[in-house]
Amino acid sequence: MRSFQFIVRVIVCLAILILSGCTPQVDSHQISPAYRPDSENALSFIQQLNTVNLAVYPSIIRTLDGTSFSTQSQQQIIELLNEAQVTKVVAKSNLIDPGEMKGKSQWEMFVNDKQSIVEHLKQLRPDIQYNLIMEFLLAPGNESIFGIHCYIIDQEGENAFSFLLNSHHQLFVDAKLIAGDSSAASRALLIEKATQAGVSAFIQQVRIPLVQNVQEQDGYTITTRNVSAFDGEVKKLFVVTQFHERMVSIFMHSLKHSLKSAFESNDIDAIVKVSSKESDSLVEFAKELEAYSPDATLLIIIDPLYRKREDGYQAVVGTVFEASLMNSTTGKEAWHANGKVDYIKMFGRDYTAHEGIRKEFAWHTTAAIVRAFMADVNGQKSASIYTVTEDRQFHGQRTD
Repeated sequence: MRSFQFIVRVIVCLAILILSGCTPQVDSHQISPAYRPDSENALSFIQQLNTVNLAVYPSIIRTLDGTSFSTQSQQQIIELLNEAQVTKVVAKSNLIDPGEMKGKSQWEMFVNDKQSIVEHLKQLRPDIQYNLIMEFLLAPGNESIFGIHCYIIDQEGENAFSFLLNSHHQLFVDAKLIAGDSSAASRALLIEKATQAGVSAFIQQVRIPLVQNVQEQDGYTITTRNVSAFDGEVKKLFVVTQFHERMVSIFMHSLKHSLKSAFESNDIDAIVKVSSKESDSLVEFAKELEAYSPDATLLIIIDPLYRKREDGYQAVVGTVFEASLMNSTTGKEAWHANGKVDYIKMFGRDYTAHEGIRKEFAWHTTAAIVRAFMADVNGQKSASIYTVTEDRQFHGQRTD
């Protein structure tokens, strides 16, 4: 028994250190409220949400000492969903026990517990079309939460809209999921705040339209969505770019200048700034934002796309990027994009990255963001943006 408890402690401690390898931006606080793996049932779930019932079960609390359940959290979920009026909610008293904690990372725990919950629900044969179970992962000492899981499973046992949160998500960070002490009252408050965060992440995601524009061309893939209406065109834009440290010396300069050039070629006056991932860019550039008074602010987060070579070296073969446009008038997000530049997909596994080509990663990233921005936000076809050295030189676009 002691050896089992030790193994569980090791697993949980590893999970805190490793967290989820599944999240797209593992070194930054993500713009997205949570990480939701792709599900072919997600669109159907969203479309039916206003007309079907959602069963909510007692929440699962995972600690080093074992698993417990919270009907208080369950009731809070029901009250918050009813208040938001996003769906019809039904309370269920069944305790859904995912069994032994398995996995070396939060992602593995999420996947393993989801499968256990699916099997449990199949045995119950639920009479409600969709079933929601929230799960909280407590760190050693039970005074902080390092992960939130929300499992949404349909009547047939298929994943409908399950997602996870951790310290990579700003919504999670803002919740400050650390108890003041080890008392029962502090822990109850901790679970209450975590429940609020989990429900907020759910509501934000279901209220974001799932009808998305997907483009795959010229060396990149980008998925975009219009989150809220934007009145008129963007003519003045304040752009803040945040980079993974590995991209700074070989990539930052080219992206900064290519973004400014691309927006200006589309008749948008743009200021492009560079900020560290740890900083609050809106605070850092507050005076410049006030003086410039842009129509919108565009935050772009850039990370390397890796492929592991046979010798174990993690080669950079492209970029993974996320962009969010904030409407200066309303203060709300108006447009969101996620994308990838993948030179392995373009040239095959024999491709070898070198410094010059990495500049082209910047031009592909610029092309993806600006072309999609112009189409979605300003309703226009973008001016030409070239993505290889020879074309840029021939057409007078910067190559540095």
